[in-house]
Amino acid sequence: MPQQPYDLHALIYEIQQSARQGMNDAQDMTRLTSLVLGHLGCATGREAYDMLYEDWKALPRGTMMSGLRAGQILSILTHLMFDRPVADERRQRELLGEARQYGPQDQSWQAGILGVSSMQALQQLGDPAELEAALGRLEEARAMLPPGSPQRDAIDVSHAGVRIHLAQLGGGEDDFDSAVEDLARLADSPVFDEQQRLAMAVQLAVYRSHQATRREDEADLALRIREMESALARMSPDQMDRPNLEAYLDAARGNLAVLRARRTGEDLTAADFPPATPLDEIRRQLAGVPQNARTDRLSDVGLARATRAMLAGDYAVTVEAFGLLEEAMDLLEPDDERWLRNAGTLGMAHCMLAVNSIAPRADCPHHLDQGISWLRHTLKLSGGPEHPQWGNTGMCLAMAYRFRGDYLHPRDRHAKRRNHEESRRVGLDSLRAAAWQVILQSGTSHAAETARRAGENALDVARWCIEDGAHADAVRALDAGRGLALHAATVATTVPDLLAAAGRPELADEWRRAGVVAAVPQPEAGLTLTGQIPVSGPSSRLRRRVLEVLSASPLRQRLLYAPSPEEIGAALRTMGATALVYLVPGNAEEPSLTDRVFFGRRADEGQALIVSADGRTQALPMPRLLVEATELASYRATGTPGRDAGGPPTEPSPAPPPRADVSRAALERLCDWAGTAVMEPLLKHLPRGYGRVPSVVLVPMAELGAVPWHAARLPGRGRRHACQEADVSYLPSARLLCEVAARPAARTRQALVVGNPTRDLHHAGEEAEAIHRAFHPDGDILGPGTATPAAVTDWLHRQRGGLLHLACHGVVRQGERHSAYLALSGGQLAAEDLTEGARRFPDLELVVLAACRTNVSGRGYDEAYSLSTAFLVAGARSVIGSLWPVPDEATSLLMYMTHHFMSRDGMPPGPALRSAQLWMLDDRRRPPPGMPARLQDRVRRISGADLTSWAGFTHLGR
Repeated sequence: MPQQPYDLHALIYEIQQSARQGMNDAQDMTRLTSLVLGHLGCATGREAYDMLYEDWKALPRGTMMSGLRAGQILSILTHLMFDRPVADERRQRELLGEARQYGPQDQSWQAGILGVSSMQALQQLGDPAELEAALGRLEEARAMLPPGSPQRDAIDVSHAGVRIHLAQLGGGEDDFDSAVEDLARLADSPVFDEQQRLAMAVQLAVYRSHQATRREDEADLALRIREMESALARMSPDQMDRPNLEAYLDAARGNLAVLRARRTGEDLTAADFPPATPLDEIRRQLAGVPQNARTDRLSDVGLARATRAMLAGDYAVTVEAFGLLEEAMDLLEPDDERWLRNAGTLGMAHCMLAVNSIAPRADCPHHLDQGISWLRHTLKLSGGPEHPQWGNTGMCLAMAYRFRGDYLHPRDRHAKRRNHEESRRVGLDSLRAAAWQVILQSGTSHAAETARRAGENALDVARWCIEDGAHADAVRALDAGRGLALHAATVATTVPDLLAAAGRPELADEWRRAGVVAAVPQPEAGLTLTGQIPVSGPSSRLRRRVLEVLSASPLRQRLLYAPSPEEIGAALRTMGATALVYLVPGNAEEPSLTDRVFFGRRADEGQALIVSADGRTQALPMPRLLVEATELASYRATGTPGRDAGGPPTEPSPAPPPRADVSRAALERLCDWAGTAVMEPLLKHLPRGYGRVPSVVLVPMAELGAVPWHAARLPGRGRRHACQEADVSYLPSARLLCEVAARPAARTRQALVVGNPTRDLHHAGEEAEAIHRAFHPDGDILGPGTATPAAVTDWLHRQRGGLLHLACHGVVRQGERHSAYLALSGGQLAAEDLTEGARRFPDLELVVLAACRTNVSGRGYDEAYSLSTAFLVAGARSVIGSLWPVPDEATSLLMYMTHHFMSRDGMPPGPALRSAQLWMLDDRRRPPPGMPARLQDRVRRISGADLTSWAGFTHLGR
């Protein structure tokens, strides 16, 4: 059949005229697609693209005509994409090169070609390199256009949109957040008409709802839902984006219901969800939308509808939603990123129908097998932990295997074991994704938010491993979810060496340059194009490139894998420690009678998971080790005097603080429980060397991190404390244990003592002067006016073999940019200042933080991100920190005696702190020779029975 003649000049003119009539309703999109295909005489977008390309190839190359025609094809290609995916990277590069070199050199024309070629990269949603290249072209186009022009605004909108897609693909939250801010500044641009502005308002609220969900901020999420509802109420019923925008609103409502249910402990019901748009209406809205655009909307609506129905326990509506997802998948090729997303959704949904008994009991085995099949396929195609679906898909698949083993094969021992083995294998593998995604983030806030669920998943996998007797796997699982922001900060300092070893010195230099945190100048018009808000160290885009290089090398092990028990044992021997012990809380929820009788299910017991210095692992049951234990719950609600009960701290309560006697009584009950429930059976189990007490390093999981385990009171005669029977230290993870153990001791010793820098801690000033005069007279001392953040950090960078003592205020604020900081003269020294960027403090021997709450995390228990752990990451071999606001007089004595035992008796920091605490416990204590008179006067005034006077201090490191 002869080819229909066409005129691209005329077609582009008609496209422009049609677009001026509005591009809001589905009919507008269909009209434009039909216009293009009809003008070209083609049935599909792919057919049209093939024809245009072959006709262009027949033209003489290197002429103004070939360059102009190449640009015209690229412009039309954007509209063909509504019909079918037509991306062809090789062809597009060829067309773009010809248009750039030989097409009109007018800046506006060239910028437009760069802009439309970049939007086509959104079809390669699975290829971060293509999206990065598109960003580069958009940045080049932007430089060609005058500020404030509609064409430049359009380029900026495209740039933000590509960054959002890149962030959603790769997980870089800094890129996502800065792109959302750019879109917010562009929301009122004249490039949008009224309906498009409403759609932009909804989309912005959607993106901000993602941010609120990530932070688990119920109030902000509720605000964003109201913004979506308001804008949608004013939007045309036939607006082409309405179905997927309503789907995003449904998803936000579901997320809010989940957050509220998690906080209140109440089950979700259908009443938690307002009525949804009927499926018949959704199909009517989508009927006229071109195929490729319809696919996106079917996926979005199907995903939101399935999630909502499962949360509400509605089986029939869930199955209806499956129909939308399957219809979308029929329109996609398996190598399309959207196919993978829909397959993962179907797999998770099928499994949830079975696991949560939403489906009829007879149908549960079918749904479980179907879900496992979909999830296995999704996991295989996603490739590895660098894919954002890898972690969630793997955990869901692992839980499905576990469920299948327990409930479908309760009496078939071999089938049950096979499913349990697969659940452990897949679960352990999926936990690597958490490390990848956290390392990818730029800045501690994004890293901690990304890691929020990792600790919960790690606990689940570890409990499976313990139940199956796979204790070494349990150790790996627990460490995979612990202290990931700290791990990412540690990795950041080693990246240049890893890149150099991988043969990429130029990338190592780029990383070093990016590690110097500096304020970024804002571009004109107040935009933060390219995500240029000040970030802490290398951006997520640079991190993604680095991770791709390192993940393909043998150095991948260093990034993603937790240390083995053998490696942990070697580190313990280096430190002279007896054992590393994870304290794993049990699950207080009792299984149903049916589960107990027919399937043998039991409540998960608390466990002490022990790694001994010879690398052996074992689990010691601790039935009373529960975060719901009455004593722990009471302590977290009450706390010690002046303490934000329960750390991580929350907003100040309007209620008055409890009386001192009430809070002390709560602490005493907590220590009694800690002794009876945990420390007494644990210490009986640990081997003792001749003439020495065991040295144990504790890693308390979840809320157990709030307990002063070294102060646990052991049952029996004498009511001795755990620290009297063992040398107890703490660390946030085995990863950090191995890092610290590998740090060599410095050959020299330099000291800096800081006291009362804010002029309102009189005893802290006395303490600093006494410690400096008695033990470090050749060292430096800084006080009011001189102990500035710059002076302290300058000394840290200069020291070799440094001992830093800080007697000042410590502040912890939950989830803020600076979540924990020391108040110094004229400013603050924050934990993030120590861990972000690439600079560290080599040979730093010891940091003594004689301040309040310096070992309390504002980022979550399992993140364990505090001033104490920040100094460990920054290079210190040992840190002494506190769990609560410490009393001034008692602290000055405890700190003086700690330095006494280190300097006079040559003890390491951990044993020295223990000896000082034992001295405080002894009411017959005597001041050592040389103690200043003002301190001697307090010796008899301190009661060893008052736990608040000595038990708040902890030792971390070696």
